Amino acid sequence: MTNRLKIYSGFTSASVFLEHAEQYGFDVVLANELNKIRAAWTRDKHPNAEIVQGDFTDPKIFAYIVQRSKEEKIDLACFSPCCQPFSKAGFQHLYSPEAFLFLYILKYIELTRVPTAWIENAEEFGRSVLADDPRTIEQRIRDALEPLGYHIEVKIQDAAGFLTPQHRRRTIILISRIGVWKHPIECEEKDYITVRQAIDHLPSVKAGERSGITFHNGPYAPACQLKYIHAFTKSHNTIDFVSTKGVPCKKPKPQYVACSIDPDKPANTIVQKSASITGFRTCHYRDKRCLTVLEIILLTGLPQDWFVPLWARNNEQLIRDVLGECFCPLHTLAILKTRN
Repeated sequence: MTNRLKIYSGFTSASVFLEHAEQYGFDVVLANELNKIRAAWTRDKHPNAEIVQGDFTDPKIFAYIVQRSKEEKIDLACFSPCCQPFSKAGFQHLYSPEAFLFLYILKYIELTRVPTAWIENAEEFGRSVLADDPRTIEQRIRDALEPLGYHIEVKIQDAAGFLTPQHRRRTIILISRIGVWKHPIECEEKDYITVRQAIDHLPSVKAGERSGITFHNGPYAPACQLKYIHAFTKSHNTIDFVSTKGVPCKKPKPQYVACSIDPDKPANTIVQKSASITGFRTCHYRDKRCLTVLEIILLTGLPQDWFVPLWARNNEQLIRDVLGECFCPLHTLAILKTRN
């Protein structure tokens, strides 16, 4: 492909979501990440890109990114700002500074007049109302950018609809001043990729056991917790609650939930705490343990030989963290194809 398009990636984390970008005519030329470790990961993944490590809201860093975006003539700006303020997976913090990061994104678009951009965030993002303004975030984005000639398309979509064996519902805001940019169409539910299809070929491994296959090691958990895995109740088809000492709890306290993944559906959203017995269905459907890193790689829609920097390979919790916070790459790919 001769006409390759240039990407600026804001709040890029480890750039997991851009796994397939270069194969489809996009080059990551500029990226920004606050966290030093994730910035180093992105630098190793995209050695030809300029990685600006630091706070996007810092005036000097912000001005530099705007300047470099103009110089590079960025075609597409991708933004994945911190989703914790809006995420239902944790406590929502609509008063935190991170909730207002979208205002800097709007300022960036205003100053660079980038042809296209997208913002992805938690399902509640667009309809959230912050303390400083009675409008929803979606309406504030429209009010800021539509007068500048941008078309705004907003939709909540699920990564499972793009052949990712995991449910991950996200608000996707497509922004374009070169015509209306429509969202990709999700596949039908009958075409979803299931957990069994994605990981059933991997050999069984016990909790605390190493398999000899890269990243396919059973996370350790004490026996008092393991015995409650697969202890489903027919009435709810879900879970038994257990305390840290393995004693059943009468109420669903924020402790441990012995909850295994449904093998015949896409996985529930996999979060960063995937090595712990939690309420997010992180336990294997056959083996009494939490999911291995390799299983999470595959359930994120990544190849088994997915790139992990050499310096990060012994830090499985770091890998779980970047996967637990990522935007699924097959969903990204579907959006990039519509941009092309």
